[in-house]
Order: sequence, then structure tokens, then C-alpha cells
Amino acid sequence: MTHPISGTPSTSASARLNPITQAVSSDPLAVPVRAPVVRAALPDRVWPEDIPCPAPATAPRILRELKARLARYLDRPAQWLAQLKAANGSRRQQRSERRLACVQLARAMIKYCDLRTMRIGVPGAAGWVDFTLPYLAAQAGLSERRAERALRDLQTARLVKVRRQCELEETEQGVRYKGVASIKYLTSTLFEAFGLGKWLRHERTRAHLRAQRRANQQHKRTGHGSALGAQLVGQLADIEARARRQAAAADAVQRNAAELERAIQLRVGELFAIHPTWDRDTLYAAARRQLAPPDGA
Repeated sequence: MTHPISGTPSTSASARLNPITQAVSSDPLAVPVRAPVVRAALPDRVWPEDIPCPAPATAPRILRELKARLARYLDRPAQWLAQLKAANGSRRQQRSERRLACVQLARAMIKYCDLRTMRIGVPGAAGWVDFTLPYLAAQAGLSERRAERALRDLQTARLVKVRRQCELEETEQGVRYKGVASIKYLTSTLFEAFGLGKWLRHERTRAHLRAQRRANQQHKRTGHGSALGAQLVGQLADIEARARRQAAAADAVQRNAAELERAIQLRVGELFAIHPTWDRDTLYAAARRQLAPPDGA
């Protein structure tokens, strides 16, 4: 007769410690069962709020708001800027590193965006000073190669426009062309995608007025712009009146569309009470057909 050795754990006790150890069973064909493993949830990813060299606090408020709203694209690319998500030509979702590069480069260009012309640069004594891509990449904290891919994606999505330019110079070998920094523009599509289209039109009108006032004051200082100043004042008044008319027309169109949609929903309820067997598409088609405005209205 055998006796267990003193101090040695029993089989049932060791089975509790080892998740894959088979418990003592009378069935010799029993399959060992692995204990479930509890995995901790991954922490939420923290995205950068701005570029390493942010714009000063005196920058236009609409540009600061646009840079903040760009963070929405990082978490929900299909909901915000779907055309940028599909810029790589793949049916899969854009990789997080590529999304971050696009957002950071866009923020760097927003920092130097001129609202009046939507051009990326700063005015100088001899004209506009455009920035090269390596400079914008350094502002965004990106490598030059990643910045090139991000700029190509932004162009494909029609959020940025780029116009190449070169200079003609004469050398000992003859005349040659020298490439310079390309001219880059932000499009209004980027602002409209985040609900800033109406605000952008207002700010651009104000920027045009400020530029005209500065030009008028400059002519008055030189004493040669009295007649031109009166003409500019008239042009400013026309621009402001035209902007107000356009804003009023846009608001009227939106208001009429909202009222028509509410009327259609009410008519759908009435038709459903009369024809309970109709499906949803038939009800809405009939309501839109009955409430459609006449031709030319």
C-alpha cells in the first residue's frame, strides 16, 4: 500500500493553479479545458493638439478653430473628409500615421494662410514669399518624405491646390530654368467640410475690405489718390452689399429647404394613415411628388 509523500500537493490542488491541467476524472478521453484569459483594454490614443511650432494667439480665430476641428478626422475619418480617406485609392481605411501626417501638414499650412487670397505664404517687400515643402515639413514635425505623401493626398482630395513655378537665369552654360518654391492654396472645401464655409466667406469679405482701406490710406498719404479713394469707397460699398445679398439668398434657400422637408414628413404621416400598406420609399415619393414646387418657382 502506497502513501502520499508529506509536503507534496495533491492533483486537485495543482489543477487549480495550472489553467490547462486536466482535473481528476474517471473519463480517460476527457479534453483539458483552458481557463479564460482576461485581457486589459488598450488605452485610447492621444493625438497631438497642434504642430510643434503653433501660430501665435493673435492669429485669426477661424484658422485656430479649423486647426482644432481637424482633430475630428483622426478619430472618425469616414465621417469627416471622406475624400481624404479615399485619396490613397484603397478600399481600406487610411492608416493612422498617414492621417496624422495629413492633419499636421494641413495645420502647418493653415498657420501661414492668408484669408484674402487663401495663399500659403507671407507678403514681402518684393511680393509674396512662398514656403518650400521642407520648411512646412519642419513646422509640422514630419520628415520630408512623409510630407510629400501627405501633400499628394491633400491635392488628390482637392483640399490644397499647388502651382509649380520656376525662374529663368542665365549662366555660362546658357539659359536654364531654376525651380523655386511652389505656390500653394487652401480651398474652401476644407472649411466647408467642418461647417466653417459661411464664416470663411464673412472673414474673406472683411479681409478684402481691410486691404482696400489700406490701399486707400496709402494713396491719401502720397496725395495722389483722392479720386481713386472715392472709387475704392464705392467698390467697397458694392462688395459689402453684394456679400449681404448673397448671404440673404443662401439663408432663404436653406430656410425653404427645411420648411419643405418638414411639410414632406407631415404629409408622409397623413398618407400612411390613408394607405397603411405602402412602404417607406413609396410614402416619401408620393409626398415629394405632391409637395414639389411648380416649374420655375
